Parts: sequence; structure tokens; C-alpha cells
Amino acid sequence: MSGIQLEAGEKVRVDLTSPLTSLTFPFLELILITGLCWMGIGYLDRPDLATTIPTDLRNAVVVIWLLLVTWRFILPLARSRRRRFMVTDRRVLVRAGTFKARTDSIPLRQIHHVDRRRNRIALALGGFDRPLHFKDVPKAKKAAAVINQSIGPARYS
Repeated sequence: MSGIQLEAGEKVRVDLTSPLTSLTFPFLELILITGLCWMGIGYLDRPDLATTIPTDLRNAVVVIWLLLVTWRFILPLARSRRRRFMVTDRRVLVRAGTFKARTDSIPLRQIHHVDRRRNRIALALGGFDRPLHFKDVPKAKKAAAVINQSIGPARYS
């Protein structure tokens, strides 16, 4: 579970991460970047330019391509795979998509109300004036239903 530790006897009810469809635009950028960079490399490799253009220029274009692919595709892929929203029988665990993000644990007994709007979930917690908002939660309707089922009837403080 890479960084998320469950307590003894704790059961996972919902475990969600970003869907691969969230990488549609980064994938299209990958295709565009690869096409443009390698067309440039093909142009630099022409036989009539082989003597006038240094090979360091071609290698620089390859390095630029690699950096762009890493920045525009590989990093978003890694971030989307790290994002996590998990509901167990005792608590809600949330981890952002950044590399140094810590996992937040919210006990179910502190949750008074769950609200969902599209792919956002708002948790009303005891002791907080405002609800905690989590955006871009995949299958937010299912997650909100499981949390509502877990906390039982609406509790008011």
C-alpha cells in the first residue's frame, strides 16, 4: 500500500486513486512533443547537413525531448498514481499527489456530515468551523455513500 499503514483488524471499504483517463492530455502532449522533437532530429540527420551540423546539436535535441517528456508526462503520471482516497471501517485516509505529501487520517467518529458535488467531497468534522474539502476524488459518489453508511444516521453536535 506504499506508505499507508492500516491498523490491526482494519478493513478497507473503498480504495481510490486517480483514473488513467486523467492522463489524456498529458498523453496527447507526449505524442506532440515526441513528434516535433524527432522531426527536428530527422531534419538534423539529413545527409547534406551531416558535415555542417555538429552531432552535439542533435544530442541536445534528444536531451530536450527527454526533459520535456519527463516534465509533461512522467511526473504527472507519478503524481496521479500517488493520489489516494481510502475509506476503512474506522477512518478516512487521504494522500495528495505530491511526492512529499503525508497521509491524513480522519477518524469516522469525528465526521458529522458528508457532502458531494461532482468530484469533490466535503467532510464536516467536529471541532471545525468549516468542512474539509477534497477535490478530484474519483468515484466521489461511491466514496460519499460509503462514508455516510459508515457514520450512520446524521449526527449533530
